[in-house]
Amino acid sequence: MVFYPESIEKFCRQYPLPPLQLEVGEVCDCEIGKLKGGYRWGEFQVSRPTTASSHRPIVLPTKFLSAKLLLTIWLFWLSGVVALFVLAVGLGWSWFGLLSLGGAYSCLMAAAYTHVLNSRIQVLSECRQLLKERSFQESKTISSLPSELSNKGCQFVAGNNRMTRLDSAQYEHQLKLRCQALAALMRRNLVKPIGRSNARQGVSEEQFLRYLQCYFEEVVQAAEFKISLSRRNYAADFIVLHSQSGIGIAVEVDEPYAGRSKKPTHCCDGDSDIRRNQLFLEWNWIVIRFTEKQVVQAPLSCCKFIATAIAAVTGDRSCLKPLESEPDLLSVKPWTTASARQMAKSNYRLSYLPNPLKSPLR
Repeated sequence: MVFYPESIEKFCRQYPLPPLQLEVGEVCDCEIGKLKGGYRWGEFQVSRPTTASSHRPIVLPTKFLSAKLLLTIWLFWLSGVVALFVLAVGLGWSWFGLLSLGGAYSCLMAAAYTHVLNSRIQVLSECRQLLKERSFQESKTISSLPSELSNKGCQFVAGNNRMTRLDSAQYEHQLKLRCQALAALMRRNLVKPIGRSNARQGVSEEQFLRYLQCYFEEVVQAAEFKISLSRRNYAADFIVLHSQSGIGIAVEVDEPYAGRSKKPTHCCDGDSDIRRNQLFLEWNWIVIRFTEKQVVQAPLSCCKFIATAIAAVTGDRSCLKPLESEPDLLSVKPWTTASARQMAKSNYRLSYLPNPLKSPLR
């Protein structure tokens, strides 16, 4: 699956690729705005984040202001009232004393509930306002790109449905201008990693790294990113950088379960990958997710998939040309937690991992 940040989607809608690209290859099938939908590994999918991209992603204090906390306060009040009644019966309190204490306790719980509810409403309101401001700033950033792209001689400005064919020299010139504008956008918005992670890597990733290094200029394994307002960091399995345009791609390799604990991972009915994808999209990284089986059995097709994504955004087919003869990557249906448990019981990963990689699994 591939997910594009909103800033790149907007850029590609405003500055589509020159029309000569339609004659040169098949990138039109994967072009931004014409991407195939779906939820399978190996298919193109447009992600539309609910938050605007920014150097400081918005992190809501959901642990303290979630709806679950309101429910917890209500249940705490209910259990307290029952406990007071039982205690009053056991100690022989009068009904007046029970009602007085119960009323004071209820007022205290009502005040706590009201405070949390008002705080939650205020925080959500502030976040909505911040999202509007960031969306406005992003639109200003896009509109402030080099004006040469919107000159009369540039035939691929958005909204121009009557684009004329360009010869090779014109096409290369327009493509160069477009990449310069995209690079300027990425310099202002792409969040850079803070270093390399020491976390243990997957058993199949070292082999896949060698394939990536053969076809892409800048590849980094286990790049670590700082999460704002959190002690945690995220580490991408790989990042692929396109120097001409400045775009960055976070490449993830998903296993159905952990090798040692057998715990299901990367399940479609979980939300951990959704939050992770959201943060990388806010940091203006394209996110591509493969299954472990895909990178083990079809590493060249995975490389072709990445190169096609780069060509769809930048128009640069230099990485794609040596891989054009490779078969397209076959899509894989995502697994659920229940199916991941079944795969763990049958040691499914051992069915496709080469012998040197089978032990120990991550």
